Amino acid sequence: MSQFPYKQVEEIKKEVVTSQIHRITSAYNFILVGDVQIDIKWHIHEQNRYESDSSADVDNIIKPILDALCGHKGILINDCQVQAISCRWIDWESDNQEIIITIQMFFNDEWLLKSGLIFTHMGKGICYPILLNDIDPKYTLVILEDLESKIARRDELMAKGMSYYHAQGVMSIQRVFHISRVQDFDIIQLNDLKKQLLTESEILKDF
Repeated sequence: MSQFPYKQVEEIKKEVVTSQIHRITSAYNFILVGDVQIDIKWHIHEQNRYESDSSADVDNIIKPILDALCGHKGILINDCQVQAISCRWIDWESDNQEIIITIQMFFNDEWLLKSGLIFTHMGKGICYPILLNDIDPKYTLVILEDLESKIARRDELMAKGMSYYHAQGVMSIQRVFHISRVQDFDIIQLNDLKKQLLTESEILKDF
């Protein structure tokens, strides 16, 4: 039987977990864009847990699972969306292992289609998810300008002494993402995207 260093064994296990999760989530045509709560149930034989060093600690299975759930092939943008997480192992008689992952959305409409999804950088590291699809580009432009106006108004109120939480009242219900959290996705600067949409709108006028 082949022998692997412990770290390499852990990498192999992570690859298995990732591939199995992606086998399911890559088939979904949507991605969640709001905050969520995650529950992880890990079914494993008690003897394997108590009398072997081959099974990971409970805290060590969380990060690989979260990593696999994020990105184009996953169901989340980034693990910063996770507000709460629970993880536990449960004894069963099978020698096989099973992981059951339950994701609870706080609001059922906080999702977008993966097709055409990009992030626009509004400045100061703030990014919004935007869909570029078959809709008339002038309508997407209206959405962008509205988001831009809301951010400017929020910043103006805070500059005048209003607290962050009070000023948030003028913002879109869609949460923002820091640019460092969306590096797996296409990111377009606000002005560049506005120019692109204006050009597309002008082209459509000719048809």
